Amino acid sequence: MFEYVYPQFQSKRLLRAQMLEQIRDYPLRYLGLSHEGWAQGVAAGCRVSWSGGRLTVGRGIIYKEKRFYFLEEPCSLACEPLDRVRYLKVRLLPEVRSPGEVRGEGEIVLEECPVDDAFELELCRFRLQEGARLRDRHENFADFSTEYDTVDYTYAPWSGEENSVLNPLLLKQYAAELLAKGGTEPVDAAFAMAVLSQGGAVCARAVREYIRRKTGKSPAKGVRPMYEGLLGILNEGKDRQEDGDRERSVLLI
Repeated sequence: MFEYVYPQFQSKRLLRAQMLEQIRDYPLRYLGLSHEGWAQGVAAGCRVSWSGGRLTVGRGIIYKEKRFYFLEEPCSLACEPLDRVRYLKVRLLPEVRSPGEVRGEGEIVLEECPVDDAFELELCRFRLQEGARLRDRHENFADFSTEYDTVDYTYAPWSGEENSVLNPLLLKQYAAELLAKGGTEPVDAAFAMAVLSQGGAVCARAVREYIRRKTGKSPAKGVRPMYEGLLGILNEGKDRQEDGDRERSVLLI
């Protein structure tokens, strides 16, 4: 049967061990049930910023190996310009068991080695040149994949139902640009409104199906092919709009 149990705090009464266990276990039980069947990735936060030669990963949660890892305070690390692609990632450490607790940790590392999906999770990647600043704010959807001096989230998985999906930040930007360019196709409007109404948190299946309906083929596995598919749809719309503007100019002349 469905139930809820919570302790009553009363003066001069001790809480039973069962009630203390309810307090201890409730947050993880809730998260576990609400994310059952979800794929690995960032679950919340973890926004990357850069200032004064240092990278900072904001507070957040990642979901990996069916476990939630919490970053309760921002974490900063040195970031020198090397003009090579580097990966900012979380590397899971072996679980430590001791009397009274089980501890799992993930260290944040910045290195040139690609991510090993077996025990690492990518947060972003970038290529910072000498004398340049690393941009952590993006001008438009295409700018998220700028090769140099820009934080690139397009390969970083976001935890989603059944499969990892693009960062909601990217999907919200896509939806905003799609509506701004005046797309009138029902599938465009439906997808954009779904993204915006849910804060960018749509499942991978919805993204892949939208791309398939627009292009006639489904993207390959992974989050980067989703980004490339959406970028192609935006660019195709811009090309058609430019062609229409040129035709109207000829008619006016």
